[in-house]
Amino acid sequence: MVPASSPYFANHSTTHERKVKTYIIASKGKMYLKQNGLAEDVPIIVAFKAMGIQSDREIFELVAGDNVEYGDAFSINLEECAKMDIFTQQQALEWLGTRVRIPKRGNIQRGKPQEEAREFITDFVLAHVPVIKGDFRAKVMYMAVMARRVLMAMKDPKMIDDRDYVGNKRLELYLHSMWA
Repeated sequence: MVPASSPYFANHSTTHERKVKTYIIASKGKMYLKQNGLAEDVPIIVAFKAMGIQSDREIFELVAGDNVEYGDAFSINLEECAKMDIFTQQQALEWLGTRVRIPKRGNIQRGKPQEEAREFITDFVLAHVPVIKGDFRAKVMYMAVMARRVLMAMKDPKMIDDRDYVGNKRLELYLHSMWA
């Protein structure tokens, strides 16, 4: 589970095939993608690069926009990725692929790490956001909004949602017909 003291944004995705939780968490000033199918938390910039956004400037603008405070807080994430020597989508996919731990059914052998990572991002990270013809843009935009919300909470703790507020609960309504 996510530490209570650090800001995070959670997404509960439900599709016909699976239910998954994807978190963007802040820890020691850095942001990470957290998901049960990963052996460890993934630096947020590595996740963006694995989804095809290779330009640090584009990632920076998607998350921090033109807000100087957010930009200052977010820049540490770009530095971390550079220290890891991950600059391309291929490098990010290879790094991420070695950390994916989704069990395969039957006698299916595991593929190359980059194929495992691509499949993982497509099917398990924000599972409700579709990937059409290999284009991760919709997932990138959704994840950028999640990351910005975490930045907002890092800068102003009042922005952290109250988990007990009824408006933050997922409500499932079941319609029962008396004629059924």
